[in-house]
Amino acid sequence: MIIDHIKNIGKYPQLDDYAEEINGFIRKWETKAMEAGRYELLPEHKLFALVQYYETRRKEKGRMESHEKYTDLQYILRGKEVLYYDLAQELSVAEDKRLEKDVIFYKEGPDRGGIVLTAGMFAYCGPQDAHMPCIRCGEEAEGVVKIVFKIRNAAL
Repeated sequence: MIIDHIKNIGKYPQLDDYAEEINGFIRKWETKAMEAGRYELLPEHKLFALVQYYETRRKEKGRMESHEKYTDLQYILRGKEVLYYDLAQELSVAEDKRLEKDVIFYKEGPDRGGIVLTAGMFAYCGPQDAHMPCIRCGEEAEGVVKIVFKIRNAAL
């Protein structure tokens, strides 16, 4: 897992092929906010963006998840949230939806902690990185605008 500010995206070789499209899409949203939904950025589903508007939730309402076909780059445009993390290989599968939705949900495991993501930051979550996004930073829910960039894993 990588946590950083989007201005540093060029420091990660695994993102070289996608940084230009990701930055361009962010600039496009900043110029004119887009509706929630899916936006194709590269042909053959190599890269697409999911624009999301939501309220953060209590940790008890979240679920640890990971993805096999696509790696997440979760970028916060507005607001803040906690992203909890764990090692997928050390968790027990609760629900396997890889075929339908490229997601595996896990049973509750040890609390390894989380990190607060604020506007301008991203989390890069590979297949080995279980993560629980969209969690409140405090007692009150907060409105968040996020773009989840889905990067197809090269091995597939």
